[in-house]
Amino acid sequence: MNNYEMQTCDNCGDGINCYGDLTCECANLQIPEKISDYIGATFDRCLCRCCIQKLIVEMGE
Repeated sequence: MNNYEMQTCDNCGDGINCYGDLTCECANLQIPEKISDYIGATFDRCLCRCCIQKLIVEMGE
């Protein structure tokens, strides 16, 4: 059992399940380093899987 609560995507506001482990929504996504760096520099919290995938497409990865 973990102590994480339901969060909201910092980009779109949708609810996300972010547990900081392999059960997270994004755990099986291949997130390029430049996308990860951009998310970290731009947002305060996690993004949902959909927003991460959109960034990957928009940023040409």
